[in-house]
Amino acid sequence: MNREEDVSAKIESLRDYMAQRDAKGVVIKSIENFSWVTSGGRSYIALSDVEGSAVVFITRDAAYIVSKNIEAKRLENEEVTRNFTIVEYPWYTKVEDMISKISDGCEILYEDEPNFRNFLFHSRLKLSDYEQERYKIVGLKSTQALERAMKSFSPDMTEIEAKSKIEGELSKEGLDTLLVLVFGDESRSLYRHNLPREIKLGDRCIASVCARRFGLVISTTRTIEFKKDEKFENQHEINALIDAEIINSSFEKSLISQIFFDIENIYNSHGYPQEWQLHHQGGVTGYRTREFVAIPHFPFQIEDGMALAWNPTITGTKSEDTYIRTPNGMVLISADEKSDWPYLEFNVNGKTYKRPGILKI
Repeated sequence: MNREEDVSAKIESLRDYMAQRDAKGVVIKSIENFSWVTSGGRSYIALSDVEGSAVVFITRDAAYIVSKNIEAKRLENEEVTRNFTIVEYPWYTKVEDMISKISDGCEILYEDEPNFRNFLFHSRLKLSDYEQERYKIVGLKSTQALERAMKSFSPDMTEIEAKSKIEGELSKEGLDTLLVLVFGDESRSLYRHNLPREIKLGDRCIASVCARRFGLVISTTRTIEFKKDEKFENQHEINALIDAEIINSSFEKSLISQIFFDIENIYNSHGYPQEWQLHHQGGVTGYRTREFVAIPHFPFQIEDGMALAWNPTITGTKSEDTYIRTPNGMVLISADEKSDWPYLEFNVNGKTYKRPGILKI
């Protein structure tokens, strides 16, 4: 399946939904849903945008990108496929006015309508074959960038300097940086989300990123060590094993509530019964950093084709990567098979899971 075919399938699913609702058209404004229906198009200019400078307008017999005149040519040339007709409007007017003109006043569904919003949410969670292949590219590029940056770290480097190196490498790969957390030796035991500070890394460092390309967001964490600490290394290995067991539970079970019951038991079985309460454990990902964060007793059902990024932590250590659930198992996508980064291997119920080890510099 190519990109145009992937977009066509999404447009048809929207038209099927329109028929069920007896609607004549749908308008998609949010940047994550714009990226979903265009299979990777960017409607945003600033990373802080919630709604972009263009919207998708689908009717029963046409598909439009309705854009401010500032962006229309770039969107046509760089961002969207030939599935759409580009319609531009003056930047100083309202997009709703142009949509009303095109639709001739027919009944239209917008994303703020709860049922339509829910339909879009569930539609973008289950990734098509095309999306999964593109996601693997994002995973490879983000992992290469993060590992390349961390190999250049030194104990005297500040967390802010380390952050800038990661952002630079991500940018080289064409990725948008949505989040960079850097935990120096002091910070890793202080905060679960350490926003980089003007302090030196010291003897150990953990770095986490959320990076986006084609609308898809990868979450990855790596750990380095400048001075040997067996206690730290042993805890990292336990943390990685907890991660592997949670990933395996995500394949063997489908309900988030069941997986979370396992999460609590996994932490307890390794001697850390309270640690899961100190930080969220991750959840389903895709077109947002987390489409939702898993919580106890949540009745959501995971399906094949959905992506997950768990991030179990023990105070001072963390393990995190992005996986896609498939009928044959959990596929790690935030990885580089050619990397010389050390990996740990765990056998969980007959399945082998590779988790990143500590790179000793």
